[in-house]
Amino acid sequence: MAAAIEGFPLKQKLKLLRQSAYAALSYRGHVPLSVNADPLGAVIEVDGVSVYAPSALRWKLYKKGWSARLDQLEREYGVGRHISLNKDCTVLDIGANAGEFAHVAARYGARIHCVEPDPKIFACLKANVSGLSGVTIHDALIWKENTELGFFSAPDTADSSVFDEGQGEKVTKPAVTVERFCADNAIEQIDLLKCDAEGAEPEILEGIGAMFPHIRVIALDTGAER
Repeated sequence: MAAAIEGFPLKQKLKLLRQSAYAALSYRGHVPLSVNADPLGAVIEVDGVSVYAPSALRWKLYKKGWSARLDQLEREYGVGRHISLNKDCTVLDIGANAGEFAHVAARYGARIHCVEPDPKIFACLKANVSGLSGVTIHDALIWKENTELGFFSAPDTADSSVFDEGQGEKVTKPAVTVERFCADNAIEQIDLLKCDAEGAEPEILEGIGAMFPHIRVIALDTGAER
């Protein structure tokens, strides 16, 4: 297990060492992993899977392994409880981040459209879903209206958002509603709309429009951003 990233905080190095010790003891399901520098930011090696991330700090999501991380996402977004996915299902993942949920969809053979507006995270998303069938990725920003919108990129802290929290680099991007996005991409039915938009979830819901009757389940990741 290694952390070959220049400037990696000492606290994180110590946590990685602790992770290595826990894995050696098979303590509470912890597994061996490594974190190394990469042109995209960092690459986390766990259970034979290479996960690309804009920030090395994302390694903490994989303490108990790759499959455990996907299991966690299934629970969080109600897969198996509120929605059963299969090869005939279509998932719209707004705020797809590094693309983990595409691998959840792949477990069931479902089609998934991954939408990620942050350019640095999008590059990681593209690398992480390479080779997966049924996955379409979109460098797009979803909003309540079709317009130009300021977007603040803060991938290191996973806080990229249309709302400035004083830590993001501002870029201007074209924004579209869910209704327009679906029309542009010939999406007629959504079985699961998964959304993690760092506080912009209400506006995204406003823009669903005529697609509302064609969505089976909506799952939102909500927090204290607003």
